[in-house]
Amino acid sequence: MNLLRWVNSFVNSDRDYPLLTGFMSGLYPLLFFYSGNYESINSIAHLCFFIGLFLVLPMVFFYTAYKTAAYFRKTAHYKRHLLFVLVIEVTATFLSQVHYLTLKKKLLLGLLIVLVVISKKFHNQYRKVVIFLMLLCIFPAAKVIYTFVSKQVRNPDRWMAQSDEIRSIKFTKTPNVYFIEPDGYAGQDAMGEKPYAYNDTMFDYLKSKSFTIYSNTISNYPASLASNASMFGMKHHYLGKILESPFEMENARDIICGNNPVVEIFKRNQYKTHFIVEDEYFQKNFSGGEYDFYNIHNSEIPYFSDDNSVKKDVYEDLKKCISARHKQSAPAFYFIEKLLPHHIAFDGSGVEKERVTYLRNIEKSNEFIRKTIDLIDQNDPNALVLIVSDHGGWVGIENIDEMFTTKDPILLRSIFSNLIAIRWNDPSHTKYDAYLRSNVNIFRILFAYLAQDNTLLQHLEKDDAYHIRQHSLSKKPEKVLERK
Repeated sequence: MNLLRWVNSFVNSDRDYPLLTGFMSGLYPLLFFYSGNYESINSIAHLCFFIGLFLVLPMVFFYTAYKTAAYFRKTAHYKRHLLFVLVIEVTATFLSQVHYLTLKKKLLLGLLIVLVVISKKFHNQYRKVVIFLMLLCIFPAAKVIYTFVSKQVRNPDRWMAQSDEIRSIKFTKTPNVYFIEPDGYAGQDAMGEKPYAYNDTMFDYLKSKSFTIYSNTISNYPASLASNASMFGMKHHYLGKILESPFEMENARDIICGNNPVVEIFKRNQYKTHFIVEDEYFQKNFSGGEYDFYNIHNSEIPYFSDDNSVKKDVYEDLKKCISARHKQSAPAFYFIEKLLPHHIAFDGSGVEKERVTYLRNIEKSNEFIRKTIDLIDQNDPNALVLIVSDHGGWVGIENIDEMFTTKDPILLRSIFSNLIAIRWNDPSHTKYDAYLRSNVNIFRILFAYLAQDNTLLQHLEKDDAYHIRQHSLSKKPEKVLERK
């Protein structure tokens, strides 16, 4: 009852509230943005910037505009008109930015004209707009608070705890290691059959370059963040669902960008580590990791990242790193991600057109892989080179719902089948890689080889693949593929 009385008193008050009105015009868009993108904007830098932009700036602007209008006799009558127009227009402007990552200028201009016209009749209703914004804040605020608090009361990275002492192993072999990740590159078994139905010459090329191509391999999860987090964690996280999006995962960016046992183990063995990627997707929350080198710096990444704001030439950046390495004697590890062939985009063009686009990108990806291998051969012929895609190309999937629900074995293979090829430059690798079937065990098998320690293979993870749930209250994953 006290709350209802306050609402009634507020709505019918003779006072004006420019500061509160400005605050609410930014609070709902801010909470809306965080509720759908928490994992990609959860840095302190983001929080400070957004508080200034969404809360402080509109409060100052509304207060100044209101006081200025009230100061002059000719405009004093319109000070509430101003608040009515501003609270809706500024809220809409912020929502345009956070939803579309751009300002829909024509729509916002049209809205402004309408608001100016109707403010003559409705200007005294601006307080009701403020109350409405308060109500809108309830759900996203609850979602953000739940996400934040739940991460404070538990350790969301505890799944990375290892079953043995692998973190402290000592390598007996220390070749330079290149890990090339072509995004969404399907495996040979899937590529030759429907829905791909494509004769990919890359596999013959890799064999000619002494790569071992592993057959019927799969990624353990269908999307980049979940797949890479599991791979670098060397464990199953069994992610089923988080509140934001089936493509997100708790702390995945921090894990991938260096807060993982793989980078720790390399550094313990005196390796210099390099993180070379094409865009800012893995780093958009300003992840601070443990790699010695990043080709994208946080200062280059915009606060409103669209995952495509920063573009780097991966080949040229790798070339510079290799050239610079000659000045130091420590072995090196390179993680190199190329956004090709990528996966289908669900752009509405249809399954067949998406397939054609994907296969064109396969050829571009092949060109990059050949060029990169030539670069490594010229500068580092004894290097250990891994080519591992994070998941399949999703070809044949009609929409996102089908992506996360299909039980069709052909489509599941399209989602999870991935390329895994390794050039060991040493026949003794066969003592260690006989059970390489999926991404989750790649680094454990690699480390067993580098340490010449078969006991590390006693703790391999299950080579199973899991759906990430899109429309479900359960956070438990759904096993859809099993490798034995």
